[in-house]
Amino acid sequence: MRARTTFRGVIVGTAAMAAVFSGTTAQAAPSETEPTCSYPSVCFIHGGEVVDEYYHVSDWQYLPIPLRAPLRVVNTRHETVWIGDSKGGASCIQPESALDVPYGTIEAVRIDDSVECDLT
Repeated sequence: MRARTTFRGVIVGTAAMAAVFSGTTAQAAPSETEPTCSYPSVCFIHGGEVVDEYYHVSDWQYLPIPLRAPLRVVNTRHETVWIGDSKGGASCIQPESALDVPYGTIEAVRIDDSVECDLT
């Protein structure tokens, strides 16, 4: 009897999963899409919008307006990017990746010509 109950539970569970995947019982919530940040850019995203964008390898440069968190910084480049905060800290963003900044204020950006997070 126990084996039958387990088998029956598997059939019911499988049917429920099939219904979910086929979309007959529930609809997926609309997904928010991240704004496009095209190569070779470094994009600062706040509130679902690109609020600042940089393209060229450079030494430290101050942003025209410091950006308060929460932010997402997207690095589409093949080099590392550094961001500097208002308290003097710096974070490296690897090539072709992103970093979520949950708190603080970002004031500066540096695009290196290196693939290593080695600030010199």
